[in-house]
Amino acid sequence: MMAAAREHHTVPLSVLLKRELANERVEKPEILYGQACQSKKGEDFTLLKTECQRIVGDGITTYSVFGLFDGHNGSAAAIYTKENLLNNFIAAMPPDLNREEWVAALPRALVAGFVKTDKDFQQRARTSGTTVTFAVIEGLVITVASVGDSRCILESAEGDLYYLSADHRLECNEEERERITASGGEVGRLNTGGGAEIGPLRCWPGGLCLSRSIGDVDVGEYIVPVPYVKQIKLSTGGGRLIISSDGVWDALSDEVALDCCRGMPVEAAAAQIVKEAVQVKGLRDDTTCIVIDIVPPEKPAAPLPQPKKLGRGVFKSMFRKRSPESSSQIDKEYLEPDVVEELFEEGSAMLSERLDTKYPLCKMFKLFICAVCQVEIKPDEGISIHVGSSDFGKLRPWDGPFLCSSCQEKKEAMEGKRPPGDRHSSDSD
Repeated sequence: MMAAAREHHTVPLSVLLKRELANERVEKPEILYGQACQSKKGEDFTLLKTECQRIVGDGITTYSVFGLFDGHNGSAAAIYTKENLLNNFIAAMPPDLNREEWVAALPRALVAGFVKTDKDFQQRARTSGTTVTFAVIEGLVITVASVGDSRCILESAEGDLYYLSADHRLECNEEERERITASGGEVGRLNTGGGAEIGPLRCWPGGLCLSRSIGDVDVGEYIVPVPYVKQIKLSTGGGRLIISSDGVWDALSDEVALDCCRGMPVEAAAAQIVKEAVQVKGLRDDTTCIVIDIVPPEKPAAPLPQPKKLGRGVFKSMFRKRSPESSSQIDKEYLEPDVVEELFEEGSAMLSERLDTKYPLCKMFKLFICAVCQVEIKPDEGISIHVGSSDFGKLRPWDGPFLCSSCQEKKEAMEGKRPPGDRHSSDSD
């Protein structure tokens, strides 16, 4: 599905925002949300904030964030991430951006926020870890960053289903298995002796079933915190988001989760999804669900329409194909049908790819500040994010963004370039 999505052309963000202005549709939608949880281990945590503020010119605008943190081997990583990820992501956002620039900067700031949160937590030398599914809603633009196996899905007002997160279970992600083995890790099932293997694929040492998480200091650093990020713009009809931990998705399909709560208000919908999941498999794991309705302005909350029947070609038709645009076509774009549009999708685990940008560096990154941890660095001490890449020889010495020495070591470790056993060489604690 991810590969298929990349085959479609994306629409420039500036075109979409100008189209909003041309049609006088700049009012923010109403955000309604509810959550429910049945706890088994007490390791699931959520973050729900609908009035995050940022300064734009002489005024203030708001955006919403929703996070689900499914901890394992204890709750420390989930709690720490809940308390620090939002601030770390905000710190990575450059100041004085207009709306178009701010939305475009979100994917890179989220990557930096995830990596800094992981780096800071690992220096505390606690052995727990957590999955993270983190959604930022600004107007009709939804940006979701995820590591692990929690899931975020969207049903649009038109009745189409969209996946906004990736599954980082080793069992079902061949690309991640190849990345880990190339970085020096081992992937295999639990060996019970006599050659018998049981259970899901795991990463060794450590035995983690996931290839990406925050925390997990006792597992090799090829278990990375670099998130898959997807960004879309809803139609003005809005839609419904469901963010749930694996306790839900191990029991229910996406279609069943949507259907079982259709027409319900958000709080009741979240409770119904959790109830249905527990009825199917019992309470074997923490089972948490967040339901978010993005409701068009001046329209009452109403049940979403019955979804289109999901056929073989539904995922290929998720995003409308578009031909490359020219400047002469842009005015026509304003009047195009009101549909869901894909803005951004990237899942690479390489920081040099994730922090690169087509925008001027002065707009996306602060000069003489580490692109990940935001500490000040002297002009002659910054290390280009491109060091070690095949394109580094083509770049000028001052081409950034730049990392401090500590974050450069973190980057090399995640890419399997640091010798085993040297995990904490840069740690001061």
